[in-house]
Amino acid sequence: MKIFFASIGAFVVLIIGLLLWSILFGPTPQGPRALMGEKMPDEGAAHVARGQTHADYNSNPPTSGPHWEDGVAGAGVKTEQDPDELILHSMEHGAVVVWYRADLPQGEVEQIRAAFDAAKVGKKIMTPRAGLDVPIALTSWGYLLKLDVIDVEKITEFILANNDRGPEKAPI
Repeated sequence: MKIFFASIGAFVVLIIGLLLWSILFGPTPQGPRALMGEKMPDEGAAHVARGQTHADYNSNPPTSGPHWEDGVAGAGVKTEQDPDELILHSMEHGAVVVWYRADLPQGEVEQIRAAFDAAKVGKKIMTPRAGLDVPIALTSWGYLLKLDVIDVEKITEFILANNDRGPEKAPI
């Protein structure tokens, strides 16, 4: 009987020792990923009425600035470009946007779509953009990453790192 209780006691001491060791020397929890892209000058987050004029944005595509007070672009893949003011409102709510030059060949658009779909997060938009000076640009609130070539890993990484990091937590 003494052996039984001694075995139980040794087991309990072993478990407590393992728990203490894992707390003191175990892996440290990781925080959120570092934001990717170039930090752009903040143009504010003023809400404006549809049709109201405002200053031009400081980047193409924009990363902050005046946007419509009503409505958001909604998540998903777009076949036509929504107005910047609508997309910016989604970005303010945490959306990441994958913009691609509107005249890209369909095969390249499909590669971008594969990277977009690989990022298993909800606050993301993929949309064509007329007048884009590179094949792909990735934006989130205040951040811009332009790509001269389709880099599937970088696209997915940007989406995962910058998703839901806007100044407001609301549906996109």
